[in-house]
Amino acid sequence: MKVLHLPTSVGGNSWGLAQGEKALGLDSTVLISQQNWLEYPADINLNIQNIKPKAGRFLKLALAFMKIRNKYDIFHFNFGSSLIHFPNSRLNQFELPFYPDKAKLFVTYNGCDIRQKYPTMQRTQIAACHNPNCYQGQCNSGQLDHYRREGLKKIEPYVKHIWALNPDLLYFLPSDKSSFLPYSINFEGINIFLPQLNNKKLKVVHAPTNREAKGSAYILAALERLQQTHAEYIEVCLVENLPHAQAIQIYQQADLIIDQIVIGWYGGFAVEAMQMGKPVIARIAEEDLHFLPQQMASDVVDTIINAEPNNIYEIIRQCIEDRKKLQNHSAAGLEYVNKWHEPKYVASLTKEKYESS
Repeated sequence: MKVLHLPTSVGGNSWGLAQGEKALGLDSTVLISQQNWLEYPADINLNIQNIKPKAGRFLKLALAFMKIRNKYDIFHFNFGSSLIHFPNSRLNQFELPFYPDKAKLFVTYNGCDIRQKYPTMQRTQIAACHNPNCYQGQCNSGQLDHYRREGLKKIEPYVKHIWALNPDLLYFLPSDKSSFLPYSINFEGINIFLPQLNNKKLKVVHAPTNREAKGSAYILAALERLQQTHAEYIEVCLVENLPHAQAIQIYQQADLIIDQIVIGWYGGFAVEAMQMGKPVIARIAEEDLHFLPQQMASDVVDTIINAEPNNIYEIIRQCIEDRKKLQNHSAAGLEYVNKWHEPKYVASLTKEKYESS
């Protein structure tokens, strides 16, 4: 079975999933239309970011589509997109009707490709959507929410199944053909670097791709306060705007990782950290856990150190003062990630749908 993952490398998830699928015997390839600044790997990169006129980008994607449309059995889209996707020009998921009948189409939603600002604000009091500056306020007009709904309406009839990498995304997806999928991170090259909890100072790392989305203002305020009250026990490292390979080297030196405290689920960054043996702080929205396998929902509560904007200072302070707590979460994180995010396990979930749909 030949599988093509396309057209983005968001979070490195498509690459990690493809490696897991290969380990299960599938012929799995990753195609990206353009490289992002994190520089996740891919098998095929069309580099359309180097083509300035939109018509030129459209032409290159159209030619690529003609080459791939009969070459694969499975087309697995990610970030709620497809290969030819220009929603601002009303050309969203343009090529979907033109795949051969024998091809099976699937899609994964990663986050803000389907999460909608105003419904989220109505549903929960804690969310990045409450911050009008999140992603430069691009959702404030409501237009992006409209594009997301229209994109789903377009893609749903063509795909056999829809996966969501964050539980809350399932509030926006059709319940009869959607399910949760754990992040699939390529474990190759990620080694165990247990935190040095016997050292007087703990190295605390926060690595936001977007400060508003991660609740960084609350996190940094808490860390600044702790640097006044616990200066001899804490070293703070903020990682931003670094390619993924460089950032990994910094994460290896961390004793405590802080992911996010407003979204309600952890990201691929936290998965990598747990695979290294690092304890992780993140907000886990317990009201969303019914979307998960029951055992995973139970395990995550015992694994992630749960924090919110109103208690983040206290949670970090407890971690600094209680090294045994960190040691327990370090061990729990390793067990959890090897159970629920192991690439072959995640790939077994997609393989089952590929074969049964």
